[in-house]
Amino acid sequence: MRRVDELRERTVWKSDPHTQVKHLVYRHYLQCWMGKILQTFSEATIVDAFAGPGVYTDGPPGSPVVVAKTFLEHTAHRRFNKLHLVCLEERPDRVEELQRQLAKLPPSPQLNISVQPPGVFAEQQPRLSALAHRGRADTPVLWLIDPFRLKSAPFSLIRQCLAGPRDEVLFTLFTNELHRFCQREGYDKTMTPYFGGTHWTSAVTERRGRREAFATAYQQGLTDQGLFTGSFGIKVSSQSARYHLVLATHSEAGLKCWAPVTWKLDHYSGQGASAETAGALSLFDETSVVDRLDVALRAHAGTAQRRETLSSQAARLNHMDKHLRQVLDTLAAQGLAFRVDPVRARTSWPEGCTVRFYAPEDVADEAS
Repeated sequence: MRRVDELRERTVWKSDPHTQVKHLVYRHYLQCWMGKILQTFSEATIVDAFAGPGVYTDGPPGSPVVVAKTFLEHTAHRRFNKLHLVCLEERPDRVEELQRQLAKLPPSPQLNISVQPPGVFAEQQPRLSALAHRGRADTPVLWLIDPFRLKSAPFSLIRQCLAGPRDEVLFTLFTNELHRFCQREGYDKTMTPYFGGTHWTSAVTERRGRREAFATAYQQGLTDQGLFTGSFGIKVSSQSARYHLVLATHSEAGLKCWAPVTWKLDHYSGQGASAETAGALSLFDETSVVDRLDVALRAHAGTAQRRETLSSQAARLNHMDKHLRQVLDTLAAQGLAFRVDPVRARTSWPEGCTVRFYAPEDVADEAS
């Protein structure tokens, strides 16, 4: 049976390697998100908008169970405040199976799981949003949006999910389908609402890296909405990305959770992984790609910058503070970065320090 037929006809289907990588990203991100959100706010919600049956025929758990188990097994869960997990699935048979799977989990007074009646996400989103926010627009809500089809999640729907000031979305972007079908006649009628505009057309001309170009274009649409965003390619074997997971958040703190996940699974570039490479060490581990951050910091020549500003810039480029320190060390060795405050410190680039940057010609003039 073809995969597409299996997904359409069966209540439960077999897992595949790239799904396991996706769930690994979920787990790592949720570990950080829960640790921060559930010890800061009195309650928060996670909405699994395409929840599925909660299990695969070969045994691995589905995403709602992954979320619940991440909460229950978190090292800090005894200090957590309330988490509401809201699950929506379109098919009645899969709703029944999901309820059976979730019933197997140990109960927790801090975890409230609500499996909704069968429904279509596009039709149910306003009701789910009201349920998730619980009467307060600023309740933290993380939306997991992993549809089967492009038409199930147009950009307008994603934007609705981000209406609250503490709403976040973790979205499956079908970059391989976009790559394959973008030049098919009439497909623009699907592409434009999916991206929320025609800016996707700039990616079509890319001969190499078209999938990544589509991910960049989608993120640009989110950035234009004033959001912070990151992405990670989910690959099949060593091939190009099958799809991208895209994070959209109102808070830079979200990026601070996101970047460590991507670098944990892809030690070299933080951009994508397959089941074979996720978390695997490679020959390049000691030389992570930091080119974009290096260029960004060099552009500060002639100015002094606070470390917090530099850390923020690094996060927006999907880098962690360890990468910031790495680049600052390199620039300092070349005479292009100098800590001016404080004069004395236990480490080279402590929090709160000020760094002055110089251009190569400044150093050359001094040496002549």
